[in-house]
Amino acid sequence: MRLVQPGQDSAPRSLTEAQQALRRGAWEEARRRFEAALADGETPEALEGLGAAAWWMEDPATVFASRERAYRLYRDRGDPLAAGRVATELAYDYAVFRAERAVSNGWLQRAHRLLDDVDPAPEQVWLMLRDAELSHHLEGDVERVRRLATQAKELAGRLGLLDLEMLGLAAEGLAMVGMGEVSDAMHRVDEATVAAVAGEMQDFKATAQTLCIMVFACERVRDADRASQWCDRFMEYCGRNGLQAHLAVCRGHYATVLIARGRWDEAEDELTQALAALHVRLAWTRPLLERLGELRRLQGRLDEADDYFARAHPYPPAILGKAQVALDRGDPETALDLVEGVLRRLSERDRLGRVSSLELLVRIRCAQGEVGPAAAALKEIEAVAGIGGADGLLASANHGRGLVALVAGDAAAAKAHLEDALDLYERNGLPFDAAVARLDLGRALQILGRTNGALEQVRRALDGFQSLGAAVEARSARALADELAGTDQSRTSTGILSPREAEVLELLRRGLSNQEIAAELVLSTHTVRRHVSNILDKLDVPSRTAAVAYAV
Repeated sequence: MRLVQPGQDSAPRSLTEAQQALRRGAWEEARRRFEAALADGETPEALEGLGAAAWWMEDPATVFASRERAYRLYRDRGDPLAAGRVATELAYDYAVFRAERAVSNGWLQRAHRLLDDVDPAPEQVWLMLRDAELSHHLEGDVERVRRLATQAKELAGRLGLLDLEMLGLAAEGLAMVGMGEVSDAMHRVDEATVAAVAGEMQDFKATAQTLCIMVFACERVRDADRASQWCDRFMEYCGRNGLQAHLAVCRGHYATVLIARGRWDEAEDELTQALAALHVRLAWTRPLLERLGELRRLQGRLDEADDYFARAHPYPPAILGKAQVALDRGDPETALDLVEGVLRRLSERDRLGRVSSLELLVRIRCAQGEVGPAAAALKEIEAVAGIGGADGLLASANHGRGLVALVAGDAAAAKAHLEDALDLYERNGLPFDAAVARLDLGRALQILGRTNGALEQVRRALDGFQSLGAAVEARSARALADELAGTDQSRTSTGILSPREAEVLELLRRGLSNQEIAAELVLSTHTVRRHVSNILDKLDVPSRTAAVAYAV
């Protein structure tokens, strides 16, 4: 909202002080002062300010009530600029807090009708930026997003609005990332982010959104190092300024980095805290639920993963998560239906946005032995990776080449591609991906008749999966290791357990809970849970009760 300008003597002092508190980020003080101003008489300015303070304080009921009343009063006054400004914010509110897409779009169109014909003003820049953000997250129309962001950047520049110019630059960069113009895109995002962290930007909304765009862009190009560094800056900024919702969003982004790094217990903590903080912002909880589902899937807890993915519906990555669960359960047909449905809804211009779907499609088609369709999906991934992708994308492309070569019967080529992928995964500290690549490399070496080398790679993959707690992949690795060793160890004695796992199993036999085992062995409950998961996996049993019965 616009602050009361010096010289506007008609504005009550209480309203001026409230707006100044809002500008400082003193949300509670601002709310008290706006409420005091309203006690002296209802004005749209005080209502708008109260809605803004409530927005930062996670109070959506007050946000909607205050802003909708302010809108009506501005319309009654005949002030299209102020009414359009509030309509823009309500469009965003309905998308974020309630995930009501149709209502959000209605407010957005109302804002356009009110603002499109007025003289150039900051309100028009914000409308373009909100429209771009909603188009990006709700429709994935990267061309429209880029057009709107560029227009917003240019208008902000003409009006001398540095904060909005930098946010427009960042939004333009994010759209270009989606279109595959990664190098030029990241230059734009880098510049805008430096302006944010250097203190050049003063508007809290614009600054926080610029930092959020940077972290999201890093995720999309698979640059975990860069994302980790910017997450630290983002969380410091949000914590210092009391931006609790944006801090929670950043925790969710950071959890993605932690999952990739193999720090799964920490990732779960971050996601759980973020979800609790964002429970009133329905649209912002869906990515967190999807990430929790992916974590459970990696841990082999497929029923729990399915539940999280269902709660995140219709968020596209959650649909991909359900497809991966189907593939893990040996149902490539269902997985294929889900992935193809997501791809149909994604624009071909959103090249980065399609990569995750295409990666899964390659695996599904390879599982079905369909070389041609797998190679076609791979070609699209290679095109994106070849125009400026970070190491994570290059590794993915190499991994896909290896899988397709395996199915095509060219084990020598598969070996070379998988070794390249493995090198990139390890260089970038991605232990789960590295273990998957090792397992696939073991299969290639097996076909080449290099049994000892295959066994070494598969055992190293197994060690990696067990260390992470990746139960599904660990079972696959153990089965292949047994096959390569010429033995069937799927039902051996508890001698296959580590000494610590044997201790945990004995305490399970005595009926202790995870918390009691943790206290007995002086471990965290997370560590105990991982040991229990490994025990079930190694003994190939479905439950704690079955493990105890097996050991008796």
